[in-house]
Amino acid sequence: MTARIAVEGEPAFLLHQRPWQNSSQLLEVLSLHYGRVGLIAQGSRRQGRGMRALLQPFVPLRLSWVRRGELGRMTAVEPGSAPLELAGNALLGAYYANELIITLTSRDDPATELFAHYTNCVGELATGENVARNLRLFEYRLLGALGFGLQLDVETISGRPLSADLEYAFSLDDGPRPTSGEPGYRGADLISLREERLDDARSLRAARQLLGQAIERHLGSRRLKTREVLREIDARGLID
Repeated sequence: MTARIAVEGEPAFLLHQRPWQNSSQLLEVLSLHYGRVGLIAQGSRRQGRGMRALLQPFVPLRLSWVRRGELGRMTAVEPGSAPLELAGNALLGAYYANELIITLTSRDDPATELFAHYTNCVGELATGENVARNLRLFEYRLLGALGFGLQLDVETISGRPLSADLEYAFSLDDGPRPTSGEPGYRGADLISLREERLDDARSLRAARQLLGQAIERHLGSRRLKTREVLREIDARGLID
């Protein structure tokens, strides 16, 4: 028999919710110690405005639940701190981060590091500044937290440290190697991503291309709605 698990006051963010049966909701949450968890919020659609206001994305929460099996039953919800104020491209970017987590992670995979990266990402997005940079850094950190990190330390085969002055072809399997005339990535841009700087437009473009390829690989045939919208906005130069 599956053991009963009881959790109290767990820091968490709501990633997604949808109606469940007559008056409940199925919640996908990212928690500090338990990773992504599926919870049933019984009767939440007929509860007062207080619960409905709390059970929204980008509101730091303290959740309690009990579980025996795949889905838990939420028993309490409290605010963890003030809701994050997001608007425009920053809001769309935060929904993109949510969709990435739901698509690329499995339930019940403890992810303290990922929770910290997500908290930092939405907090930075709430400032409304450097949206593109914040999303690239979240993609980079997410891949690393899931064990899909990019090799950006040394050249393939030779093992030499990357040189800012060289051009590199990049293999997602093996990492960078000096190019033989074909277009590639500047070493300076790869180093900028590795050091999480991305402080100029060229390094941001390179990071977008490289991280996009890595994410496409792990998405497979799946498509993210928010990602397609962000691509269109970015193509029009409407996202910083």
